[in-house]
Amino acid sequence: AKYNEELRKPMAFALHNLGSDQSFNEFHLIVCRNVLIYFNKKLQDRVLNLFLASLAEDGFLALGSKESVRFATSSDYFSQINKDEKIWQKSQKI
Repeated sequence: AKYNEELRKPMAFALHNLGSDQSFNEFHLIVCRNVLIYFNKKLQDRVLNLFLASLAEDGFLALGSKESVRFATSSDYFSQINKDEKIWQKSQKI
């Protein structure tokens, strides 16, 4: 993706191993499209819990078209706000 330089200044870009690394910051938006589909259910659950720990309150998670938080142990902490674009928002436990 290409961003306007002014918008990019406050953004943080970092390499992160979803299989072994822990949460290292608090983010307002996490974009992880078409990655979870390659993981088994256990690793998907770990990654979604990592995203939950890494999202700011009311932060957003964008997943790929075939991905969902529906079966994750952390699913009660996400509300789907856009079904077509697979965008979820961190919320209080439902």
